Amino acid sequence: VHFKTEKTVKRCLETDVIKKVSRLELEEGSTASLARDFFMFSFYTRGMSFVDIAFLKKSDIFPGVIRYRRQKTGQLLEIGINRQIQNLLERYGDTSGDYLFPLVDESETPYSGYKKAYNRMRYALKKVSWNIGMSIPLRLHAARHCWAMMARENGAPLHTISECLGHSSEKVTRIYLKELDLSLIHI
Repeated sequence: VHFKTEKTVKRCLETDVIKKVSRLELEEGSTASLARDFFMFSFYTRGMSFVDIAFLKKSDIFPGVIRYRRQKTGQLLEIGINRQIQNLLERYGDTSGDYLFPLVDESETPYSGYKKAYNRMRYALKKVSWNIGMSIPLRLHAARHCWAMMARENGAPLHTISECLGHSSEKVTRIYLKELDLSLIHI
């Protein structure tokens, strides 16, 4: 038996599309609003991955910096807090429980809670993309791709992009950037 696997095409969003996502007016407290904020938080935090944001704890937030261990590699990362990140921290900082974002139900096993949150956010991001007129659904990982491509286009050295993404090596980053479809998604 032979299986043919197709790689998922990784696409980058135009800056205008990211701005539309960030400015989209949604009902406060709705799942779509949380998904939009989650997506933008990933973008603002240098492409922090979904799993890292889902398990980001309030104790990882320090004055002026977010300090956390990447779930995938265990690498310690630090991200400076800019105005956009600060606004989101203030919006979600008083949620109950240890986690910053109200995504993972702490009464469930971490993996089960994570999978439910992932599916909920993925579905909500489809609604966000429809609201701004995108023909293809917005994906959680797109914020990470967009940050990496924008950093590259703005002349950031490969080692800096690699470090910011929390990759284990520059080789991984080269592959990551090579796989990105350079045709930008626009509306």
